[in-house]
Parts: sequence; C-alpha cells; structure tokens
Amino acid sequence: MKHPIALFITLLLFAPGCVSIWHHNELEQRVQTLEIQKAELEAQQEKERTEREQIRTEMGEATDALRRGGANLGADLDILKNDIAKLKGKEEEFAFQLSRVNEAVAALKQTVEERANSPVPQLPLTVTENKDSLFAAGKEAFEAGDNSKTRGALRTFVDSFPDDQRVPEAYYLIAETYFRTEQYGQAIKEYHIIHDKYRGKGGALVGKSLLRIAEALIKQGECKKAMAVYQLAVDHDKKGPDGRKAKQALTSLKKTCK
Repeated sequence: MKHPIALFITLLLFAPGCVSIWHHNELEQRVQTLEIQKAELEAQQEKERTEREQIRTEMGEATDALRRGGANLGADLDILKNDIAKLKGKEEEFAFQLSRVNEAVAALKQTVEERANSPVPQLPLTVTENKDSLFAAGKEAFEAGDNSKTRGALRTFVDSFPDDQRVPEAYYLIAETYFRTEQYGQAIKEYHIIHDKYRGKGGALVGKSLLRIAEALIKQGECKKAMAVYQLAVDHDKKGPDGRKAKQALTSLKKTCK
C-alpha cells in the first residue's frame, strides 16, 4: 500500500528541477498543509507507541503469571514479542516519514521568508515519484550505521513499490540491521521473508539469507537447527558459492554440535 504522505514528501525532497514561480500566500498554504500532515503523523506515531507499551504491559503480566502459576505461557509470550517487533517497525517507518515532513516544512518556511524580499520567487519541485532516491536514502543510512532510518526508508520503499526488483535487497538490508545489533530472532524473521517470497525465482539473496539464518541460530545456541538450514542452503545452491559455503560450514558444525 502506498502512503500518500510518504509519496508527497518524496516529491519534495529527492528530485531536482524547478517549476513556475509561486506566490507568497501559496507557499504559506503549503506550509500549513504540511504542518497538518506532520500533526497527523505525530498522532499516529503516538498511537503506535501507546499500543506497544500496552503489549509490554501484557508481557509483564504474562511473565508474572508464569512465575506464579508455572503455566506454560511461552507460546503467548512469543506472539507478544512478535507483535512488539511489528509495531517497532511501523514506528520506525512513521519516524522516517515524519523526519521528511519536518525537512519539507523547514525548507518551505525558509522559502517563504526568502520570498518576502525577493521579487522573483522559485521553488524546486517534481511531478513524479522518485523511488530511486528513496531506495538510495535507505542504503546510505545503512552504510552510515543508522539502523532506524534504514528500516524506516526501506520499509516505506517496500510498501510503496512492492514490485520493484530491488525489494529483495531492501528486505535483506532490513534483516542485516537486526543481525548487526544482535537481535537474532527478528533478523531470522526478516531473512525468512526473502526465502519465502523468492525461493525458486533466482537471485543470490535467497542463499545468502539461508546462510545468515544459520549463523543467527548458531549465535542463539541452536546448532542442530543451524545444521538443518545449512543443508537447505546446500540443496538450494548445490554448485554455487553459497551452496559451497553451506557445505563447508555443515561439515565443520557436525564435528562440534552435540
């Protein structure tokens, strides 16, 4: 699903060029519109945060109940943890969109101030979506180590352009942000998306994702599950580089995994 606000922000921020001269009052109206959109995003972000806190409270209550009664609530706790991860992802996406609104508002306010002393005002603008700039923003944030911004930009990209050929790479980079911060459970879920959506369709990222899942399982002390995933990687790419890596890792792991 495309986010109208995200697309409009992309129009303002990423594409070069200029359009016809705008009048001062038209710019002020644009600023007011962006301020309204900003308020709506902040309200939605606060709602997501409230829901997340409610789930945290429910987790605490479930944990207390487990300690008191000794009941097996592990499955319920896993569901709650998964819900929190999803809400966190939505919050990061809203945060990214909100940062774009803030930038657009600041730019327009500066333009309005400049127009007050300028007889010939001009404003950079575009009339098409710029998915390339949005994807590039996510990659630049990843390379800079900004995990939250990476996830926000790339989740917006995936939601807005689900058929783009770079979507698997976007999912992979999102998963990598969790892996490099040692959030291995969530990383595994993100890598699984690539395997589930793109296995059998070619591309190297399925094999790489399976290797990463196995590595994450080893980090969690699940060597037997990791062996099964390595075997899956071997079967997926028997003669390719990922298959060879998986075969070597599997051979080594068989000697140490008890």
